[in-house]
Amino acid sequence: MTTEPNKTQDKAMDGSTFPVGRGGSMHGPVPGDDAWIESLLQEDAARQPHIADDGFVVRVLMNMPAPRKPAPRWIVPMAAMVGSAVAVGLTPAGVWFANTLVQLLDIRNFSIAHLSVLVPLAVFYVCSFSAIRER
Repeated sequence: MTTEPNKTQDKAMDGSTFPVGRGGSMHGPVPGDDAWIESLLQEDAARQPHIADDGFVVRVLMNMPAPRKPAPRWIVPMAAMVGSAVAVGLTPAGVWFANTLVQLLDIRNFSIAHLSVLVPLAVFYVCSFSAIRER
């Protein structure tokens, strides 16, 4: 006996049906709309019998360690700056990069060609710092 799929289901190649999200879209549910998965979980929980665990879950939860305090937000940018300083000081490529950057920023030798390096570099740093601030 075959049944026609409704708006929230579609047929797979093997004949089984599966949910396709709100509005029958094959591209999945609308972001932020978790009602369809909640209903699936509730249906599955209703079909499954309760399994007695003799207090196992409670014992595990009671023995869980307390949540740790998250690391400070400044630690990653600071580590990046320290790593960059070490690279500049200890490698020939780092020394070359530092000298080139100083030459680029020297106003006496400034040209329009320098903008092709400085503008993307500035955009990169602005985007990086704004991404860090959004966290």
